[in-house]
Amino acid sequence: MAKFIVRIELRNSKDADYDELHKKMTSNKFVRFSEIDCKLLWLPNAEYEITSTKSINDIASLAKSVAEKISPAPKVLVTEVNNLFQLGLDKY
Repeated sequence: MAKFIVRIELRNSKDADYDELHKKMTSNKFVRFSEIDCKLLWLPNAEYEITSTKSINDIASLAKSVAEKISPAPKVLVTEVNNLFQLGLDKY
């Protein structure tokens, strides 16, 4: 299984759009926190983590399809995590 970090930017959005995005992403097994150095930490707004056996392309397609339900043409960036370092993230 691989861990992925997903960043989504909704075009022409309002705060309520991101609230809806968070709900929809959570219902698709994406989480808004990460365990780093044995600590659970909140990811920056509109960033998500998912652990899956799916490919990076499949994860990107899933994230895009979820975000498109809220706003057309979302910006989606997916990275597969090999190593993760943080500065300044808040405790979950």
